[in-house]
Amino acid sequence: MTFTTPDHLKQHLVNTITTAFIAEVQDKCNHKNLQVDTHKKEGIRYPHNYTGRYIICAEKRLEEKSSVFGWEEPRFYPHYSNIIKDAQAQADSACALLEQRIAQHHTKNEYIWKTSELQVNHANDLIEGRVYGHVYDYIADEKTIEERREATKFEIYVRMIWNYRYGENSANGHLTQYTQFRSERHGAEMEGKSAQKAKDDAAREERQAKLQAEKDAKKAEKWERFAKLAVQMEKWSDKKIKTLGQKIVQYDETIHNLKINNFDPSNEEHYKKCTAADVERLNTLRNDTRTWQNNMDLLKSIFDEGCDTRPKLVERYQVWGV
Repeated sequence: MTFTTPDHLKQHLVNTITTAFIAEVQDKCNHKNLQVDTHKKEGIRYPHNYTGRYIICAEKRLEEKSSVFGWEEPRFYPHYSNIIKDAQAQADSACALLEQRIAQHHTKNEYIWKTSELQVNHANDLIEGRVYGHVYDYIADEKTIEERREATKFEIYVRMIWNYRYGENSANGHLTQYTQFRSERHGAEMEGKSAQKAKDDAAREERQAKLQAEKDAKKAEKWERFAKLAVQMEKWSDKKIKTLGQKIVQYDETIHNLKINNFDPSNEEHYKKCTAADVERLNTLRNDTRTWQNNMDLLKSIFDEGCDTRPKLVERYQVWGV
């Protein structure tokens, strides 16, 4: 037997949620009507504002045009049909949560046979108590069945908690009662996963598989772009090496002229040394790019290490300022 919320508990939730909801909306209506009366008394223009789906604006036709309201004086009342409809939806959600909590504590091979001790505690208006179960009965003699029941019996304790959200903090703008249930199992240890746990695990595995598939697809797309750098970076580094080679020739000529004229060539020699170091790093990169074109596994290993973009590859070979 799968646990289903008893009808008297469902109706308790509906009654509690509906009563509180109506009271909150009625209080808002009274406040709005008081505002109308105050504006009428003081002669202050009353602004038209949106009432929402839980308040009805019933306008009263005036015999003379008012400077405050015009021809229609507003009065506000609860929209009971919408309130009852949405209170029922909140109660249904609470029942589904209660059934889910109890389902977490028994498997499909176990049987909930007694729910009568799950009651409303009228001292605090909460649902609490125990449901009892044991393994399914099989065809056997009465003594064997009784022994099996005794060996596998368990109880699940459940306690309800009300959480209230008022006004703008609530989902409906007036009052939303978020129901929570605390539960725990005592007695025979549950073998295997509960039906709810198995369902949750399956959903979690499906989500994880979907996320992993999306991640793998993005990585494959990124690798496809990164693999093209083997050719692109060879051309880029070759061009840079030629440009820097010309600069080194110019430095050599400048240094030669400075020495002939007895000037200090130390600055130019320093710049030439730095440029030569840049050429050496670029040459290392160019040689590696040629190797990658013949063996992409080497480039893939760099990609897998996290060097998966052109800026990161440039930083890896320290040629970002060239």
